[in-house]
Amino acid sequence: MARILEGHPARVSFFFGGDAGGKAEVMAIRQGRHGAALMALAMLGFAVLNGLPERPAQAGMAGKVSSAKVIAIDSMASAIDDALQTASRVGPDRVLVVFDVDSTLLYDPLGGPQLDDMKDSEPEKFRSVERALMYLKSLAPTEPDLAGELARLDAAGIATYALTARGEDMRDMTLRELARAGIAFPRAPECGPPLCVKRGVLPPDAVLAAAKEVLGEQELVRLGFGKGRPVGVSDGVMNAAGLHKGVMLRVLLASLGRDFDAVIFVDDARKNVDHVTDAAAAMPQQISVFHYQMRRPEPPVPQSTRNQRWETATGAICLALAPEWCGQSATGEVKGEPDRTRASQPR
Repeated sequence: MARILEGHPARVSFFFGGDAGGKAEVMAIRQGRHGAALMALAMLGFAVLNGLPERPAQAGMAGKVSSAKVIAIDSMASAIDDALQTASRVGPDRVLVVFDVDSTLLYDPLGGPQLDDMKDSEPEKFRSVERALMYLKSLAPTEPDLAGELARLDAAGIATYALTARGEDMRDMTLRELARAGIAFPRAPECGPPLCVKRGVLPPDAVLAAAKEVLGEQELVRLGFGKGRPVGVSDGVMNAAGLHKGVMLRVLLASLGRDFDAVIFVDDARKNVDHVTDAAAAMPQQISVFHYQMRRPEPPVPQSTRNQRWETATGAICLALAPEWCGQSATGEVKGEPDRTRASQPR
């Protein structure tokens, strides 16, 4: 499409689609209105003969099939610089930056127990244990000046969100620890339909229905998304309860009531990076995925020390707060003293 602007010299702008969704501009020396028009038509004809792609709608992004680029980083400044540079091209109101929480924004400086076996074999029990631990833990930002880095996005007018695998039952301690670290998401758009059809916890069937509406059943099958879980979205934090982050990101974007041209996603887990990359194949936005690996303090806390701390904490919990976590006798009665041999295996 050609556009002729008034002024001297005349400017004839040609918009080309393609991967870059860019704009090629040709300057014509003004020879009167007719001369500029002829120049525009000649250039347009040349473009058509050489296969002019259709211009994408909505600021050059909607309708474009995206492919995410994955960048490994160990400093949050890299992702934030990328967001600021993108905003300079498309506008700050057209950029959304989405962060994971655990080991991306916050981490446990004291270390915790190794619960991977329980997470894989007994996921329901794992979530209850994880929730209890989170109430007791004090987390720290992954970088000393992380709050200051994130403030650069807010100052530039860029919206931010957190997309965490935590469940909605962990919202209170999540917001508590984010606030302790000086982290907030003041420009996060409110979530509405199709996902947020009501306040509070969104039931699994509502989450699945929203995913089907946004992505379609065929795309959900491709991504391996078959069922929902209770999800919550408020205060700029989506608790996705371990669901496929690529699917949940797309559902969130469709529920914010705004169009974004570019999305920057930051996560430490390779699985989440891969899921968002897979989902980006059918997304209209420009997607940049940053695989974040924090610079952990040296020396790291040995696993033996973590286990010892966990055993001590579990013994205290058994005695004071939750005796049902302790070992039980053959008759099922709770013992008066915690079973130290089983203290590292919360029930």
